[in-house]
Amino acid sequence: MKPEIFEASLERGSNRLYIKSDRAIAVKNGAFIKLGVNDIFYRAENTENINIKKKFEAFGDTLSIKGNYSYKLAPNDSATITFEEYQASSILDIGESSFKYQIGDKLYAQGGITSSSSGNLTGEYTEIEVTKTGEKGEILKAQITRPGLYIITPENPVNVMNEAGKLIEMDLEFDSSDNVSILERDFEMVDFIESSTKIKISYSLPKGVKKGEMVVSKQVIFLEKPYDSESFENEPCQITFDYSPINGIPLLPPRSLDPQTTYNEAVRIIDAKLLELDKRLTRMENMNF
Repeated sequence: MKPEIFEASLERGSNRLYIKSDRAIAVKNGAFIKLGVNDIFYRAENTENINIKKKFEAFGDTLSIKGNYSYKLAPNDSATITFEEYQASSILDIGESSFKYQIGDKLYAQGGITSSSSGNLTGEYTEIEVTKTGEKGEILKAQITRPGLYIITPENPVNVMNEAGKLIEMDLEFDSSDNVSILERDFEMVDFIESSTKIKISYSLPKGVKKGEMVVSKQVIFLEKPYDSESFENEPCQITFDYSPINGIPLLPPRSLDPQTTYNEAVRIIDAKLLELDKRLTRMENMNF
């Protein structure tokens, strides 16, 4: 069977091998795993898919999360990111204006920071429609026709502009948005500094995002024993299921990442079996005397 080669991270003293977030590895109990540049084979005991979910604070292109997530998170991992967004929910008060409005006029809220996307670079502002006017053209009633989508909402009183550029003040109430933006970012660097983990992402989040929540989906392979060599991050690893059915001696698969290590492990197991057999023969010979 062809061995599977993948990138993973592992901390010294741990038996949890964290696979790069965009990979899924077939794992069988007892499979041999070569870890990075280490020449000693470890064996897989189990595997689990996990979702690392953390609240973050954003500082430009850097996210900060509480706790030490070194080796659990690594460069080239990808995260799904969400953050709080808001929409206009009701009109609390309508100011006065000398402009004569008509029923059906469209008005657009000014200010705040809208939530933009690749498909809508300017974002979506609140749209209001005039539904009732007085004798002098003053607005008596209006309704929200598009709630908008904001990262930071405009402050009351909100300037609302019609298509002719005339402004009127309105007090608007905002609530959490029904629609949530879901972004993806790749990690370029992961460092544990004091009590938090700093993550440099591929590019900054939209303007105004100061905090939010991220989820990184990963696979973890549990090794049969703790790893006792130097910690490593995003090193090539190899898992193979090819070994003899009786004594579990690893077989040399095609296109092996490191055939020498596979060969050496096989010799080590054979040598141990021969030593055990030699001891048994010696005991039997002694019994005959």
